[in-house]
Amino acid sequence: MNFYTNHNDTKTRRQQQRNISFLCVLVSLWLATVASATAQAPERREAFVWAATVFAGVQYESTFTPPASDTLYLLADERHVLAPRSTLVYDWPITNRLRADWLARNELVDGLLVVRDSAGREQRLEIVQYVIQFDGDAPAESVALYAGDEAVDRYATFEQARKAYAAALHAQFQLEQQYQAALTAAAQAATKGESLPIPDGPPPPLPPFTRFSTEVKQAFVLELPAGEYTLWLERPDGTEEPTSRKRLHVFAPRRYGVGYGVMPARKWTVPEQSNDPRNAIYVQPGSTFYLQPFAEFEVNELAYGRMIDAQAKGVREDRYIWVHTTPYPSVTLQLLQQGQVVAGVANQPYFVRQQPGASLGYQIEAFDPATEKSPSFYGYAIGAKRGQDVRVQLVDADGQPVAGSGRDIRSIRAVDRQFVYAISLLPLLVGGAVLLWRRRSIDSHQ
Repeated sequence: MNFYTNHNDTKTRRQQQRNISFLCVLVSLWLATVASATAQAPERREAFVWAATVFAGVQYESTFTPPASDTLYLLADERHVLAPRSTLVYDWPITNRLRADWLARNELVDGLLVVRDSAGREQRLEIVQYVIQFDGDAPAESVALYAGDEAVDRYATFEQARKAYAAALHAQFQLEQQYQAALTAAAQAATKGESLPIPDGPPPPLPPFTRFSTEVKQAFVLELPAGEYTLWLERPDGTEEPTSRKRLHVFAPRRYGVGYGVMPARKWTVPEQSNDPRNAIYVQPGSTFYLQPFAEFEVNELAYGRMIDAQAKGVREDRYIWVHTTPYPSVTLQLLQQGQVVAGVANQPYFVRQQPGASLGYQIEAFDPATEKSPSFYGYAIGAKRGQDVRVQLVDADGQPVAGSGRDIRSIRAVDRQFVYAISLLPLLVGGAVLLWRRRSIDSHQ
């Protein structure tokens, strides 16, 4: 009787625990629903901000300066855009950043931009029209900002080219339809024992339209030398727009050079970087690697980081970073040993061919335009020889070394494995000898 009573009590307690767990889950879901329903949207407040579109050395980046920030940063001797905007801002606690609700409000504030340099000289700039355009085949080399009447003309030319391409696409579609209709008619005639001429082939495809352009917009366009400035917005009535006064730090690169993408043949999809000319490139002996040079410049980390993101965190004023810009023009790369030129290497196109089957391997070979449409990459192929360190440098059309392009190429010294194994076995041998000595000592005392 006691057994059945205890057994039933246990079942009752388990059922109560299940009920309590179920109620806890229901309460948690209810609290989550209530919290979600009662959650308030972030409080938005009206604010004046400087919306900037800055040239970062290779492309244009957009950011805005919060009202609490007192400094703007721009790269010297480049065209940048500053737009005085009235918008709604709110704090976003997830990222601890101030965000702008451009969809709710994005109004251009009228006025003049007053820029005062460190000597007290002032210039007043008017709002102008501008447009940014580039070619998708070579965006870094072709990106440009046009202002004023030139911006309107450039955009009109772009629109004409786009409409002409659309018309060419329509004509191409009609030619393809005619080709398909001729093929169908020839096939149907053949089934009836008749003969109709078969078209030679489909019309050649049109090359893609690679030009891009922003719409014509309005803002202030600045291009200033390096230095310290103060700027603010002067309203049409001559008063200063509140919170518009900012310190403007226009910085220049500390130095220029040539950076390299280092692409080992065995892992070509994961290239390394070599930015500082003082650093060497270490390679595996007997391997092949490819160098891809880029023009670059070195700038202050804080100034550059705050230019492309006014709320950037973790950037430091005491550090400098290298910024890659455009691929360096195709020139000759020289190999040197002990200061003497031993070989010249040309920038060549290569094609990566995947090996058939399940091995997932690949083979890098010289690009052949007769068999492939386009190369996989361009680069200078260099073979690393065991125990042979070299130095590389680019030379221009006149045979003069390109400043900042020199790098030492050093082969990784192979370690004698037998020596490593011997060293690793040494503690075991010493330990075995100690155990043997102790055992003999014990046997001698017995």
